[in-house]
Amino acid sequence: MLKGGQVPPTLEELFSRVFWRSSLLAREASAFMSALLKSEPEGIPSTGWKAWVSKRRITVGQFYNMLHGLLGSGMVERREGSWHVSTGFLRELEQMIILYTAVTGFEHRLK
Repeated sequence: MLKGGQVPPTLEELFSRVFWRSSLLAREASAFMSALLKSEPEGIPSTGWKAWVSKRRITVGQFYNMLHGLLGSGMVERREGSWHVSTGFLRELEQMIILYTAVTGFEHRLK
């Protein structure tokens, strides 16, 4: 679920809208997503949580809250024992735009 407001101009602002209850989790999500993008196509092994928690100095609970937010938003997925940037997230956004356009009659600017 995204917090409403203005269009996020940066990736950090996007994560602050996904993790609107915790600026710490927003920063962690941004860092995790950056690490995921650099790790593709191998991804980050799901067993690597201990190293991430130790390196970033966050609790295990904070790590899993951040991860569940990324999974719940559809930005991240688990494949073959590793975390990856989701392959379906963009399709989901496009479908939301199609549905919202049909319901509201508003025109989108994507072409």
